[in-house]
Amino acid sequence: MRFVRLIYASRMTEDCDLDAIQAILAVSRTKNKERDITGVLFYDSLMFMQCLEGPRSNVNEVYRSIIRDKRHRKVQLLEYCEATDRLFPDWAMGFLGASDGNREVLEKYTEASKFDPYRLTASQARDFLVEMAARKRDTLKT
Repeated sequence: MRFVRLIYASRMTEDCDLDAIQAILAVSRTKNKERDITGVLFYDSLMFMQCLEGPRSNVNEVYRSIIRDKRHRKVQLLEYCEATDRLFPDWAMGFLGASDGNREVLEKYTEASKFDPYRLTASQARDFLVEMAARKRDTLKT
């Protein structure tokens, strides 16, 4: 089955705190299952990077709502492509924090002293999320 993959980065606004993030995750997980969307949200104290995978119209609808959401600013599309395989097939919306990987992974994908998703290419953004997710899965197994 063909579908699309979308990865974006954004900065959090002062309207977004840990309670808001938990609410985002709860709603996303329920609605994404209904929409056949899978993906992962990476959070690093001031920034988000998210991958959404699923039917084109559903992914586009979610992305449009993110752009309008007052908890996000400077939303930047990093990747939008057709795909045949999902990177995160088991996650209606996985959650990755900077602490889920190690400093080595974060530094591997950034040249600056602080992680900056806006500097990533599409393939770097995708590889970063896949590597962080793999480390989280490994942690959950132990």
